[in-house]
Amino acid sequence: MAIMPIPIVLDTDIGDNIDDALALLFALKCKEFDLRAVTVVYGDVESRAKLASKIISATGLKIPVAIGSPKSLLGFSPSWKPLQAEVLEDDSGEYLNLVGLPAWALIAENALKTNGVKVVSTGPLTNIALTLLSMPDVKDKLELISMAGFFNGSGAEYNVRCDPEALNLILRSGVKPLLVGLDVTLKCVMPLSMIERLRSSEKPEHRLVYSMFEIWRRNTGCRQPILHDPLALAVLVDNKIVSVENIRVDVELKGEYTRGFTLITGSTPNASVCLDVNVEKFLKLFEEVVFS
Repeated sequence: MAIMPIPIVLDTDIGDNIDDALALLFALKCKEFDLRAVTVVYGDVESRAKLASKIISATGLKIPVAIGSPKSLLGFSPSWKPLQAEVLEDDSGEYLNLVGLPAWALIAENALKTNGVKVVSTGPLTNIALTLLSMPDVKDKLELISMAGFFNGSGAEYNVRCDPEALNLILRSGVKPLLVGLDVTLKCVMPLSMIERLRSSEKPEHRLVYSMFEIWRRNTGCRQPILHDPLALAVLVDNKIVSVENIRVDVELKGEYTRGFTLITGSTPNASVCLDVNVEKFLKLFEEVVFS
């Protein structure tokens, strides 16, 4: 009997680090996924939505893209324009995938109407928190996987630091997310050989993402992306890639130097946390999917 694809919604802050674009590419090309929608969050959400729409269109798919919150729950909005929006400058095409529904409404619609849908968050968690605030009934249906947190060491991971109140709200809602933390994703470096495959490919989606990679490389000086966000998707395809433990996680909201820290406090578990990753197995899966 054929295995049904996993319905997913991807919530992303695509346009800054290149791993968001690589994660979207993975989600689009993975045969084990039924990508129902993409939502964008944080800052210049219009440009982020256009970037997501452009990659989707390059694959020939028609998947709705919804614009989410430009601000954190406390009202902070970054002023910078996503670096990779440069690929939109000479674009005269229409962004036919964009929908008028706000991100939280599209997430809620999918969670309530689609059995087994997984929401994968790879940016600040504002859209997910707004979904729970706007539609409290969603908490009983929401299955959330998030690239968020830093558990083996001290530091505030970027997605949590941008909106710690959002993750705090989620953890206290009863949702019990799977958190794929920075301490694990930092091990997942994209090999140069894979970058060369991306550069030399003639497929439109590869050419577009490689052009975004070049903008990222030129502006950061980095040569090899770390595949933070793709790992959060890959664990849905093969959960043996990571080891996981049910743990109590709390978010520091008040510390002058520690705001956004994710702390394992040893009380009643409210999340699952990735503890380690089989890097070789993950990279093999990532390459097979992206270059299929």
